[in-house]
Amino acid sequence: MHTESEHGITPAGPAVTGPAVTGPANWRTGILLGISRQRVRRAVLMLHLVLGLAVGALLALTALTGSLLVFYVDIDRVLAPELVVPTGQGVGQGVGQGAAPHGPVPLDRVVQALREAHPARSGGWRLELPHGPDHPIMARYMKPEETAGKSFAPLMVAVNPYSGEVLSSRFWGRTAMTWVYDLHYLLLAGDSGQLAMALGGIASLLTLASGVYLWWPAAGKWGRALRPRLRSGLVRQVFDIHVLAGVYGLVVLLPLIVTGIVMERPDWVRPAVERLSPLSPPPDLASARGGTAVGADAALAAALARFPQAEPRWVEVPGQGGGAYHIRLFQAGEPGWRFPKTSVWVNGGDGTILDLRDPTRWTAGDAFFGWQHPLHNGECFGLCCRVLVAVAGLLPALMLATGVVRWRQKKRTRPIRVELVRVGGDASGHRCKKP
Repeated sequence: MHTESEHGITPAGPAVTGPAVTGPANWRTGILLGISRQRVRRAVLMLHLVLGLAVGALLALTALTGSLLVFYVDIDRVLAPELVVPTGQGVGQGVGQGAAPHGPVPLDRVVQALREAHPARSGGWRLELPHGPDHPIMARYMKPEETAGKSFAPLMVAVNPYSGEVLSSRFWGRTAMTWVYDLHYLLLAGDSGQLAMALGGIASLLTLASGVYLWWPAAGKWGRALRPRLRSGLVRQVFDIHVLAGVYGLVVLLPLIVTGIVMERPDWVRPAVERLSPLSPPPDLASARGGTAVGADAALAAALARFPQAEPRWVEVPGQGGGAYHIRLFQAGEPGWRFPKTSVWVNGGDGTILDLRDPTRWTAGDAFFGWQHPLHNGECFGLCCRVLVAVAGLLPALMLATGVVRWRQKKRTRPIRVELVRVGGDASGHRCKKP
């Protein structure tokens, strides 16, 4: 996203000259200002080049994997056919709270099936309820011994919602799409990769900012600068593609990079947000009793009694030692559907409500963090936004490729330009006037 002259491209048409400068003092001031601006532009161009070559590949990799993850669930179901539940098995709507004939089984039966299939795992299970009639219940056992050395690598178990049958058991990171997720989020390098991704995101912002600075058109030339066009000649076409991808992609890439940084390192941002707006405290679960006298269906019913118009999305079941259920519901108007923020904590001992969170009562700080993930994957504005985010993920690779090609073009022509200047010519082959 820079001017043609900085890439060795001679603009077509007559040269545009500035207003006449009269007087020795004004003449010297104009020369100094011109030299100063030229030095700044050269420094910014060098910064853009170095950062582009240094983090361009990282940004392209992150963006391409992000494009895949926009449709993570759908691709995973294609790669793992056992996650597709045959249609026609159930006629009821929803999951849990009783079972209609041939309809979904109660959640308590699903929990029982999980514990029978994995009797050595006495901890809690996190159930993601089906997205559609042919989707399974996806259960996660968050801290299995087999992946104890990783920060996030749960056991994922798919359960048929109509029969309670366990369809598959897989570990996070050992399937194609969860591997892509770890590559996107952690570079497969744990905490070090997470830090590298955050720093790479900041460097990517500087790359985009320097490109915008170099491209920024003069007054009265915005229409021409924003007009999408590809001129004749390979050199000009490579330049035009690079600029158009950066300028038009900036609208989507900027929020994607910013939200990515915030999600990678929320601890960097939280103090500043708290200065501007309070954040809701963690849930108060001190009064949770031991035992599991209350089942998952009863806990879900208690949560829905508080939010009767909400749609259940997640049911986190406590371990066999007892504790609190965490029910996550989706209310109309929330930015994220798969990971909504309406939460109810239900005492597993007596079924009382311990605490709840209602996004309709968010503070500005809560809203800031609540919007990060839905903005990042595009689900906040529906399928069209998800497709836009997926397509935008291709742009960094395009900008990297055109940037490298343009850099190599300049390297090949630099000796010619230097020789022309040495013998008294300019880069376009015209003789320069001698003083």
